[in-house]
Amino acid sequence: MKYKLIFFYCFYALLLYAQTPAQILQDLVNKKQFVQAVAIADSLIKVKEPDYVTLSATGQAYEGLMRYKEAYLYYIRSLQMDSTNIDALNSVARTAMNLGNIPLAKSYFQKIVHADTTHFYANLQLARLSFQEGDYESAIQRYLYLNTLDTTRINPALYANIGDCYLKANNMSQAAINYFKAYNLNRENAGLASTLINVLIHLGGSNLNDALLLCDTALYYNPRSKMLMRDKGLCFYAGNKFEQADSIYTLLLSKGDSTLTTLKYGGAARYWSQHFMDAIVPLEAAYQIDSTDIETTLLLGAALGKTYDRKRAFELFNLAEKMMQPNATLVNLLTTSRGETLQRNGQLVEAEALFYSGWLNNKERLDYLARINNNYPNSEKAYKSDEMRSKALFIKYIYLKEHLSARHHIKNASTFRAFLQSTYEDAFFRSKKELLMTAPNGKKSYLTITDLLALIKQLPEKDKDDTDKLF
Repeated sequence: MKYKLIFFYCFYALLLYAQTPAQILQDLVNKKQFVQAVAIADSLIKVKEPDYVTLSATGQAYEGLMRYKEAYLYYIRSLQMDSTNIDALNSVARTAMNLGNIPLAKSYFQKIVHADTTHFYANLQLARLSFQEGDYESAIQRYLYLNTLDTTRINPALYANIGDCYLKANNMSQAAINYFKAYNLNRENAGLASTLINVLIHLGGSNLNDALLLCDTALYYNPRSKMLMRDKGLCFYAGNKFEQADSIYTLLLSKGDSTLTTLKYGGAARYWSQHFMDAIVPLEAAYQIDSTDIETTLLLGAALGKTYDRKRAFELFNLAEKMMQPNATLVNLLTTSRGETLQRNGQLVEAEALFYSGWLNNKERLDYLARINNNYPNSEKAYKSDEMRSKALFIKYIYLKEHLSARHHIKNASTFRAFLQSTYEDAFFRSKKELLMTAPNGKKSYLTITDLLALIKQLPEKDKDDTDKLF
């Protein structure tokens, strides 16, 4: 027995000794011993110029350590030795993808598909990369093609991916159809069931009944899934079946489920079931988790207002009202961008009405008035009709008055005098006491020549240096 052990030891020692350094390196990589593999690779590369196997194995070791930049460099060197090697192309594409260079990754995967149109992995990664780029139609077509490659069975994961594409494209009906195809092939998948249920809830109407049936089916396969129980509660809530929703969420709370969804909709279901006092505790807990949620804030305030704490109810109402206000920066960006686009499209009347409405809603946005004023030259000869002259008079009068009132700088203020002075003189010699003005929204008003003269006197006859012009 002793001699047999010695024999086998010597035999395996000889086998190990017979292995080339590159084979030893690859063996370490296969065993996922990446740190040791990198150490050996560094020593090997210092001794002599590495061959394809050494470069590839070194790249695999670095990739295993998630050091993708080093892995990419070694894979590129191995690819240069064999530019048609599918494994090398895959390795380069894969690491480029992990480095976030989608165009580069796609170019290498496309080379693989060009060489072999049925290459499953390359087609799959191209579909995923198209999805990441937002090209959902291309991703869908490639996923459908992948489903034709495996003639032995239909792949539920591919239908789920197609559902993801339609979901991102906001095509809920097609998303539901493909998620159902995927779920029908894998009914034990609780996550897939939950995704389908939530899409059906979003679609609403008769889809809510289908969602409830799906909840029961999914719970049959996953009876302990709190996620699916929450989905069932949301189905009842979305269908205004608040008592049933309350019973589901009460059960979840009794099992220690303290997720935001359970707390929020559990409290909301109790509130709409007119159990106002019982609604306070879960709504308060939900509010503590997310104090920015308007619905939770409002319902908590309403529940407190109907019970024992009206002072805090008013505080929550005020907070909810504040949260309902639009973001000023985004509102400005929308108004400005929409107005500029209308101007470029030749729709000046619509653009001016938009900017004027924006100013009426926020009198601090004098830049909106400036945008309208820029459409009207400071020359009496520029206006061929009384209508255009009345529009010019309105915007220049309101623009100057608002800037003067706020003591804001008016660029080239003296240039306004030419138009306003000639307008005043024409009215004076024609014995007019009032002048018609037309606002961008079409509303008519009148300006007395006395008020017009008073405005003219506030304007300089000649501008000083821009830095000194404060009014």
